Amino acid sequence: MSRTTEKLEALIGPPRRAEEPLGAGRDAVRLVSMVESAAVTSSPSLVSPGFLKNAKQKKVRGHRRIDWLNVGAAAIAIVVAVGAAAFTGVQMASATPAAGAVQILETDEETLAGAEQAVAASKARLEETIATGLADAAAVRKAVAVLAESEEQPRTADAEALAKILRSVDAYKKGLSAITVPEAPTAYERGAVDTGSLQSVGDAIDKVQESSDAVDVAAEELRTARAKADELGAAFTKRLAAFAASFRADAQAEVEAFPVAGQEFRDAVVAAAAAIEATPLTTADGAKALRAYRDAVIALHDDDYRARVAAEEALNNEQNNTWTPPTTQDPGDSTEPDPEPEPDPKPTGQPEERPSDDDSLL
Repeated sequence: MSRTTEKLEALIGPPRRAEEPLGAGRDAVRLVSMVESAAVTSSPSLVSPGFLKNAKQKKVRGHRRIDWLNVGAAAIAIVVAVGAAAFTGVQMASATPAAGAVQILETDEETLAGAEQAVAASKARLEETIATGLADAAAVRKAVAVLAESEEQPRTADAEALAKILRSVDAYKKGLSAITVPEAPTAYERGAVDTGSLQSVGDAIDKVQESSDAVDVAAEELRTARAKADELGAAFTKRLAAFAASFRADAQAEVEAFPVAGQEFRDAVVAAAAAIEATPLTTADGAKALRAYRDAVIALHDDDYRARVAAEEALNNEQNNTWTPPTTQDPGDSTEPDPEPEPDPKPTGQPEERPSDDDSLL
């Protein structure tokens, strides 16, 4: 035991000693020996020829004062180093290559489990996106169909815009149907592993790596498919917005084409067009907005026709109720021939009576 250790024990008492298994602590003993050896070899030699020579020539000085604080700190550091070395020695003695490999296996398994969960969630989101897109396409086609011109219904929307959006609906549906959703890899299971065998643990680590590679491939395929679905969805949304915006010009054309209708009907058409542009057409509210526009246009047409018929009837009634006085003609201005004189009605065959002389005298 060194003097420093003896002094340290005198100040704070002897260190606690734990029972060590057979063969343990040898590294600690060697570490202490190395520290003491380094302390001796690193100190300058106090007895040297030069020192003896100078000691004779110079005046001998008093002994240097010892800094017990520094000595105590150094002693404590040595004791701590000895304890740490002993603990490390125990760990190294108890650790085996197989135990270290098990730790690696468990870490890889945790990482793989997280990756499998991420792939499963990504696959579910992609399937939901495709199903929602197909449902939206069907809803838009059904909602737009109410605007189509038929024998029972007049034109209520721009025919070219209707044809264009229907083509977009079909293209969107076809693109979504062509996307293949990759299958998730089979879930990893460790199986039987001899944790005391380095070979068995190593085989298990290789199995985890193979599963991780399969999960990485599936994740990349899912990312590619999801990017395609998002691209199709963004393009379809853009076309729907352009279709909705086309109703502003169509409403203005309807109002100008039917100017005789009442102002409330004209305003209703303009308001219905604005509602279409402000409502997502893939929702039930969007379908309702399209129907409202159709009904507003039909009401505009009907009111314009009613107003025109009423105006025409009023004009006819006005013409029929106008009184025209009869014209008087001057008899001298008559161009008709004079009537022939009526013959004297006398019996035929009778002699004409002549007045007698007596009658003439009278």
